[in-house]
Amino acid sequence: MDVGIKRVSPGSLAQALEEGPFTAIQIRCVALAVAAVVLDGFDIQLLGVAIPGLMREWGVGRAAFVPVLSLGVVAMSLGTWLSGWMGDRLGRRPSLILAMLLFGGGTLAAAFTHAMGPFLAARLIASLGLGGAMPNAVALLVEYSPRRHRSMAVTGGMICTPLGGVLAGLVAAQLLPTHGWASLFMVGGVAPLVLTAVLWLWLPESAQVLAGKGQRRELARLAQALNAPVSVLEAAPATVRSSYVDLLREGRAMTTLLVWLQFLGVLTAAYTAFNWLPTLLAKAGFALSTSSTALAVFNFGGIAGALLGGVVMTRDGSRRVTIAFALGAVISSMAVALALVQGAGAGVVLATLTAAGFFIAGLQPMLFAIASQFYPDRMRASGVGAALGIGRLGVLISSLLGATLIGSGALVYFGFIAGLMAVVAFALLAMTNHVAPVERKG
Repeated sequence: MDVGIKRVSPGSLAQALEEGPFTAIQIRCVALAVAAVVLDGFDIQLLGVAIPGLMREWGVGRAAFVPVLSLGVVAMSLGTWLSGWMGDRLGRRPSLILAMLLFGGGTLAAAFTHAMGPFLAARLIASLGLGGAMPNAVALLVEYSPRRHRSMAVTGGMICTPLGGVLAGLVAAQLLPTHGWASLFMVGGVAPLVLTAVLWLWLPESAQVLAGKGQRRELARLAQALNAPVSVLEAAPATVRSSYVDLLREGRAMTTLLVWLQFLGVLTAAYTAFNWLPTLLAKAGFALSTSSTALAVFNFGGIAGALLGGVVMTRDGSRRVTIAFALGAVISSMAVALALVQGAGAGVVLATLTAAGFFIAGLQPMLFAIASQFYPDRMRASGVGAALGIGRLGVLISSLLGATLIGSGALVYFGFIAGLMAVVAFALLAMTNHVAPVERKG
């Protein structure tokens, strides 16, 4: 049947997406966006687990990979900004597909390199794609989730980044001893390319983007899939072209700056832990097994925190729960410092690190829910992309300051993390545009 002769009411379709049941097509779109996030987290962790094997095979020191790591962060930030802009201008679907193609192709190409120069080039291409996947995946999670499930969908989707990292570690444990580092990059490259084909075949464009472009035929098909009312109406409104400057206009400036501060503080704190925590614990005299376990419990604590936080945010809104998490991060960070200074055993240190991960890594996905729901449809991907791009500067900050912080001792190291989270708590307290609680019916 030619559905192009009909016109879908943007209001009726929006109501079906916002208030209707979680339909099969919505579940499919959310699942595909989550799969992209998982593979994004998988590929981000590949270099870290592959460096020891690369050092042995190429006969180079760890310092040789500093340009790969630092320039990769810059490329990821650039990819985040560009893809957010593209998502609002061209659409979420093509922007996410391009990002998957870039980081899948770049990662696969890295598997066939034999020198640092080509390897660096391949990783920079991959990093552009890795940075570009998240803004549009988040936008799709928001725009295809019913409003009552939206905060949980975003926070649940974002915890798939560390889950992807856990998966990378498990795959590496199986492949590295027998097949070498190249096999890891082959898996990390082929999987996103397969998902790219799946996205091309089965991922529809966001309804908001379709309405903005006036693509009535696609809107009508989507309305039929959602069992939404279809009627003959005037043309859908034309897309309003927005730029990153618009994030600071029309009364959005203060909230935008506070969101950027929140992302910068949380990601700097988190990556200070991710990048340097095992080294700090080893310096404090703990066994390597304890140092490795520390990152695992920090991540698993973050997963538990994000899940609980998403449930509470859906019920009560974001203000109280996010402020509580930020303050909990301050207290738990100082608890870890106190445990280390007093020479506590491994069990106590790991317990306090689990609590710190619960609050620090658990808060990060909730910030995505806040940012993605604050900005209007026409600038949602740009808004998330800008916040994440600013936040990823924290990776560079942690890389530059980590060695100095470790040399100054546990109290200074965790005091730095606690100070960052105190700033985040202030930014959350000062923000007035929090996510509102979902209204209960009946």
